[in-house]
Amino acid sequence: MRWLWVLALASAQMICLLAALTWYGRLLHQGLTVALRGQVAAVNSQVVGELAEFIGEMGAKDRRPTGDSLVRLQSLVERIELPNEGHVSIVDSQTGAVVCHPALGKDRPGRVVNADVQVVQDTLGKIPPGGTVSGWVELPDGIHHVTIRDMPEAGLLLVADQPDDGIWAAVDYVSAPLWSFGVAVAVVLVMLGTMLSMGIIHRYENALANINSHLEQTIAQRSGALVKTRDAIIFGLAKLADSRDSDTGEHLDRVHEYIAILAKELAKSHRDIDDVYTERLKLASSLHDIGKVGIRDDILLKPGKLTGEERKIMQTHGEIGARCLAAIQQRLGDDDFLEMAREINSAHHERWDGLGYPKGLRGEEIPLSARIVAVVDVYDALTTHRVYRAALSHEEATDLILTGAGTQFDPAVVEAFHACIESIREVALGFNGEVRNEMATTTEELIDILGDAAAV
Repeated sequence: MRWLWVLALASAQMICLLAALTWYGRLLHQGLTVALRGQVAAVNSQVVGELAEFIGEMGAKDRRPTGDSLVRLQSLVERIELPNEGHVSIVDSQTGAVVCHPALGKDRPGRVVNADVQVVQDTLGKIPPGGTVSGWVELPDGIHHVTIRDMPEAGLLLVADQPDDGIWAAVDYVSAPLWSFGVAVAVVLVMLGTMLSMGIIHRYENALANINSHLEQTIAQRSGALVKTRDAIIFGLAKLADSRDSDTGEHLDRVHEYIAILAKELAKSHRDIDDVYTERLKLASSLHDIGKVGIRDDILLKPGKLTGEERKIMQTHGEIGARCLAAIQQRLGDDDFLEMAREINSAHHERWDGLGYPKGLRGEEIPLSARIVAVVDVYDALTTHRVYRAALSHEEATDLILTGAGTQFDPAVVEAFHACIESIREVALGFNGEVRNEMATTTEELIDILGDAAAV
């Protein structure tokens, strides 16, 4: 009984395989025929086109059998070899006589080969002056693909002819071994049975896994390249906006370095801060003053202190930037980077005690990203030269920030800032050197400078 089941299973497998082979053989035969016919049409069209260009360059207008131009053309026609035993000929458009044909050879005088151009025209239609007709034509010896190009300036017709028999022979040559090969494969597959099938499936799964792995690597590489391009464009645009304020110099580059140091220190106590968060924060911080493009130059570049009205106008830059980023976000949809950049624009001038602007947020109502940027932005503003004051020293700026803990700044951020102060100092010295302020000689003046730096 077991052998009967095995025989039945083997018979069913053989029937299925033979049916599949028969179907596939027909499909392959049809596909090859269509492909080869398309190739034949393309070759014929290309050949007559190139021949027409050659004749045009020759300026061949002498149609006499003894003409030098036709001698050259006859030699060229004899050297052109088309697949499927095809040939190229040149016909006198007025008389229909073949003036160049591979069969004419060197013994040209007195020989005429009938190309039956009229039959072709009756089938494909009349050739327009200077135009081309192409298609399959039934001639006395079978079906041919014929392409005819008219050259009225030379009084010639260029004919490329390939018989269909050659195509069928080529198709049969490819597909004929399929059946015997397929039967042999079917027998082997049936003999191997389930074990071989499982082996094939296993190999297929491994190959598919390798392909998927390669695709994932390729996608990751391209995605990484796109992210780098995006980041470079964003930073470049931020630098372009920042360049309006001639005092800022390398402000964005320094802020990037400070944030990297401060975020690494904060990560020790904040689970939300990781490498991804830090990189996003560095890039988003580039746009923290993007709204200054909407501030008038007479206010933005004023060399002295701002009046109360001017200060109010200056303080709108955060809302301007936030609105711009919100509009972009509305078009693109949810995006962590744009959300962080909008938060920073909107809240990096808020204060821990609620006395900041524009919304008067207090404590942890202020997004963490804005609290971090607020500290490094003020530190950089204090240690950078301005047209209306000299830069503070690192020590003076640090003391002011430590003084602002719990009032102006998040105490935890200030604590982390103080913990990594030496690394921040090295970055500041690397960019600026250290310039001690000769104007700020009292604590009141220093606090006043801190207020100015935080306000704009």
